[in-house]
Amino acid sequence: MISGHSPMIVTVGKNRTIPLPDELLEASKVNIGDILICKVMEDNCSITLEIFDDQTLSDEQIKAHGSLTRVEALNPKCFD
Repeated sequence: MISGHSPMIVTVGKNRTIPLPDELLEASKVNIGDILICKVMEDNCSITLEIFDDQTLSDEQIKAHGSLTRVEALNPKCFD
């Protein structure tokens, strides 16, 4: 879930893609291109997503961190 919002269940697609509904993006002020930090919760069944403080990281730096992801436009082929 995005910090401060109700939990929701989503289907993980190819390459571990997670769809975020437009309503959630609008309510949370998350935008395409934002960098999020993903934290696994104690139950190991859910994650929280928070906007990462440093939005200037390159894709290589995001990948090296291990817990970061960049918000990208939804590609329906990821869920075929």
